[in-house]
Amino acid sequence: MDKEALTAVLTDKFGFTSFKPGQAEVLEALTAGKNTLAMLPTGGGKSLIYQMMGNLREGLVVIVTPLLSLMQDQVARLNYAGESKVVALNSTLPQDARRTILRGLNQYKFLFVSPEMLGQTVVQSALRKVKINLLVVDEAHTIVSWGPDFRPDYLALPQVHQKLGQPQLLLLTATATPQMMSNITSPFGLVPEDWFIYRQSVDRPNIYLHTEQLDNEGKKRERLAELVRQLKGPGIVYFSSRKLATSMAEWLRETTGQRVAAYHAGLDTMSRYRIQQQFMMGQIDVITATSAFGMGIDKDDVRYVIHYHLSNDLANYLQEIGRAGRDGEQSAAVLLYVPGDETMQLHMIDSTIPTREVIFGYLEKRFGTDEIGKDKANLLDFYTKQGLTADQIADMFDQRRRQRQADLARLVGYAKSPSGLRATLLTHFGDETTGAPNTESVGAHDWHPEELALVATTQDEQPVGVTDWRTQVAKLFNLG
Repeated sequence: MDKEALTAVLTDKFGFTSFKPGQAEVLEALTAGKNTLAMLPTGGGKSLIYQMMGNLREGLVVIVTPLLSLMQDQVARLNYAGESKVVALNSTLPQDARRTILRGLNQYKFLFVSPEMLGQTVVQSALRKVKINLLVVDEAHTIVSWGPDFRPDYLALPQVHQKLGQPQLLLLTATATPQMMSNITSPFGLVPEDWFIYRQSVDRPNIYLHTEQLDNEGKKRERLAELVRQLKGPGIVYFSSRKLATSMAEWLRETTGQRVAAYHAGLDTMSRYRIQQQFMMGQIDVITATSAFGMGIDKDDVRYVIHYHLSNDLANYLQEIGRAGRDGEQSAAVLLYVPGDETMQLHMIDSTIPTREVIFGYLEKRFGTDEIGKDKANLLDFYTKQGLTADQIADMFDQRRRQRQADLARLVGYAKSPSGLRATLLTHFGDETTGAPNTESVGAHDWHPEELALVATTQDEQPVGVTDWRTQVAKLFNLG
């Protein structure tokens, strides 16, 4: 379909008169039968693409999603938009509910599923009995960033794709280097001519980049409180653990007088929805979140993102700061760094990647699952089933450890850089440097948020007034 015909469907079915950049190009490729990898910025309207395909063609759109919270959010949004033929298949459902869904797949237009659930034989068997319109992998960078040492079922997606009869693919991501994009597509074994690759620049000029080095943890805490008091919200602060996200939320409430809530995977479903709704309605000023769970925060007018702890690498960092300024308005991304902060991430690398001793001990049955942990056992079982020897697995993980350490070192280099923050990010992702003036700074002495109109005012701090319920619901589900 050409752009004119697609725009007619967009207006008729979704009420929009024009596409966001990249949406029409991707849809034209999909309707022409191309497997597609699309790199679009956070807030770039990735979900609309597969929703459009669900309305353009018969069959089931299967969306592989990394987090349960994202599944639940997408189902809720589609339901609110009037789409009833949508369901999420996940581990929280009782067995009889799963069986009911699988028996009735032909009743649905959209199915959200985790890679682990999609890897189950019973799920694949049910899917082979229905027509698959499109197989979507959302947050597709997780194939290469989470798959090798965290969630091996992502690595099995090419095999699952084969077992399902190679339905058309749509891989969506907001952040990927050229090498990562190649690593995402190549395992599927399709010739380059079968692929359409769409890539937007990762540059977000409306997000002001700022880093600060501080002497110790105490000074970093005080600087965080100062920034939260100073900046116009809403804002997100990223931490490396649920425990710290929770304790720092309480401390920030007491210290700054701001309305702060923690948001992480340890919360029950109702608590997450309550916090999401309050944040959407302006009843919460600041969310303290863990890095992975920040994917579930979807609010257009976030004015600042602060990293109290380092992310894993530049790709994840870019993904996380992309939560700011999705409305195109001026926003800021602040990274606070104390020498030695990387120790926490290095420990996480060591704790997730099995050592040679663990690998050989488990494969030679000297260690059991209880000794090495279920996650590492599942990981080693996966690679063993792929036909790899213990030596090959150990060499692969040694290389993976070095790669993750190098990726972290690049982020530390960004945090310690005296200048050229935007150029560092753009170069890493293969984009041309823009040299845009006055869009970054390093150190507290160069930090002037008042020049960006990002300083909170008395008016900003007033309680939110009553809003019409339709407006509230639209904001909650990002329909405005």
